[in-house]
Amino acid sequence: MMHYRRALAALILITSCLVAPVSAVAQPPSAEEVLRRAERSMFPDSFVMRATLRTLESGTEASSMQMDISYKRDVGSRIEILSPARSRGIRLLQKEGALWLFNPMAGTGQAIRLSPKAAFQGSVFSNRDVGDPQYSAQYEVTESDQEVLDHPQLGQVPVLVLVAAARGPDAAYSRVKLFVRASDYLLLEGEYYAKSGLLFKRQLFTDIRELAGRQRPTTMRMVSLDQPNRESVMSIESLQEKPALPDSMFSLAALTR
Repeated sequence: MMHYRRALAALILITSCLVAPVSAVAQPPSAEEVLRRAERSMFPDSFVMRATLRTLESGTEASSMQMDISYKRDVGSRIEILSPARSRGIRLLQKEGALWLFNPMAGTGQAIRLSPKAAFQGSVFSNRDVGDPQYSAQYEVTESDQEVLDHPQLGQVPVLVLVAAARGPDAAYSRVKLFVRASDYLLLEGEYYAKSGLLFKRQLFTDIRELAGRQRPTTMRMVSLDQPNRESVMSIESLQEKPALPDSMFSLAALTR
């Protein structure tokens, strides 16, 4: 009888280990959480980056710009243009939904406010595209779906599709549609819509490689659909995670110093 009781107790213990409680079963992330994970697949929460931005248009000579970008989530971003020579030293600050530009060569000592929807330095990217990679602060997910995306680098990829509406008038677009790789939430493609509902830009995220501790796209190609044969390409040259960036560097006082 004693042996039987011991065997029964052991069986109960083994069964309890194998059968997980319902509350312990992993639940799929919400659409909003997928959006936040997609943001972090692009960039760390705090980083410094050097990038080159090229704009190409049929029949014209391509323009090129190199810049340093510092970013801290929920604090702001700061951009300094390194080239071409005519723009060297121009600094921009994205903070609390506003974008400011300071040109030390202007001689005024003051920054001017820019529209987040306006083109960034004549490119296809908007000022907000370059200054703030935090989609979840600007847009609220209204729909989600699953499909297969034909990606130029990865081929046929299962993706989660997020449709998100602007939270306020400071967003660069009325609506965005984002295609996120289902396996690891890597952002692969974006579509950008005007208030009229017109799709007028598409962005492809390619050249995926190890950067700042994980696989990330290093080339962002923004194509204009209302200006045929015009596109801008941002290439990441270096990216470093910097958790200790001081909040004070993201201020108008620091921008104009």
